[in-house]
Amino acid sequence: MAKKGCLPPMVGSKVKLCGTASVADRDMAAQAGADWFGVVVEADFSPRSLTIEAALPLFFEPPIPAVALVFDMDEARLRQLIDALSPAAIQFLSPAAPVLLRRLKGDYPNVELWQSVHLPPAGSEVAFDAVLNSVQGYLTAGIDLLLFDTAATVAGTKKFGGTGITADWGIIRQVLDRFRGRVPVLLAGGIDPQNAAAGIEAVRPDGIDLCSGVEAAPGQRDPVKVADLMAAVRNVNL
Repeated sequence: MAKKGCLPPMVGSKVKLCGTASVADRDMAAQAGADWFGVVVEADFSPRSLTIEAALPLFFEPPIPAVALVFDMDEARLRQLIDALSPAAIQFLSPAAPVLLRRLKGDYPNVELWQSVHLPPAGSEVAFDAVLNSVQGYLTAGIDLLLFDTAATVAGTKKFGGTGITADWGIIRQVLDRFRGRVPVLLAGGIDPQNAAAGIEAVRPDGIDLCSGVEAAPGQRDPVKVADLMAAVRNVNL
């Protein structure tokens, strides 16, 4: 059975370091003071993706809560993932059907269910009402945490997260203000040590989620960038 206690108390800005592809980078995240690490599992568009079998060592006795990210994964395979990895949370990069969320919450009560809400890059047109409706649908279905991220085409591949591109923080703030306090919210998409504080101040999320912004190369974390990020987050005054 999966571990309890996925969500740290939401005091101050929390940090999730995603795209973790090695035990060394998992441990680096914990030592730096991150609150979660994320592992992309069997998502073809991500250069950081691991199979369930390859991800097993990262989920063995993790020092901080482990989040498994999935995209359009078949339910049978998703259940195999949960049984094998015992993640603290499943993060859906693709829209999760409410009926699936309800089934999983019933069968895996100790696994949190997180949903990414993807917006286009900043400067693009946003269907604001559609975003509001999708968020309301996830909340009604009982989602435990929301992440606002960017979907964009990078080098000819459509990516849902891990793009290194920001969305419109003003739009995200407007959406978040409609639902603030319902569930925790993380800000993702193009976050790095240089803009993390600005993103937190602009959106007022419960935390941030990033990947490429603290990497030396895809799937290889940079310890200096991680240290700079954590210092920037600690210095934010809200």
